[in-house]
Amino acid sequence: MRTTLASLIALSLAACSGSTANNAATGNAANAAAPAPGANESAPVNNGTAAAEPVLRSETVSGTFSGWEMGDYLWAKIDVPGRETIRAQPGREPIDMFLDANRGRPVTVEVSVVRANIPENGGPTEIERITAARNEAGTAQAWWEGLSEADRAAARRRLEEGALSGR
Repeated sequence: MRTTLASLIALSLAACSGSTANNAATGNAANAAAPAPGANESAPVNNGTAAAEPVLRSETVSGTFSGWEMGDYLWAKIDVPGRETIRAQPGREPIDMFLDANRGRPVTVEVSVVRANIPENGGPTEIERITAARNEAGTAQAWWEGLSEADRAAARRRLEEGALSGR
């Protein structure tokens, strides 16, 4: 079981170019913190794979994060009024943890269509990736920076034991 979990985490990390976690276990205090100046602005993620994953198009949408789907990779589900549910891979840390901490709550995300190398799918493939996320309190990054090390560890553990474990 641990080998399977480790493999899933490694795949998710490779796909997202970041580590995994979440904050629902840490409560809402950090989530409700006042945003830093400019925190509601969505900055593109530069995860060091720009050459490997060219962005083909992007859009910013607001909806409700409704949870995760796990296949070969982890997919976030965003329910957007008036259209089909968006299913996209979370970008680098802390987007995955921020979304998980905001399950059932309104979020605004930047969804980019990128050309990613997915070996299980035969190589370069167009996928949707969430490259930025925020709520009314601020950005995923500002939220993450406001957490203590203990809260960050709890967030990672919750994601690993929840979404990444297939539960």
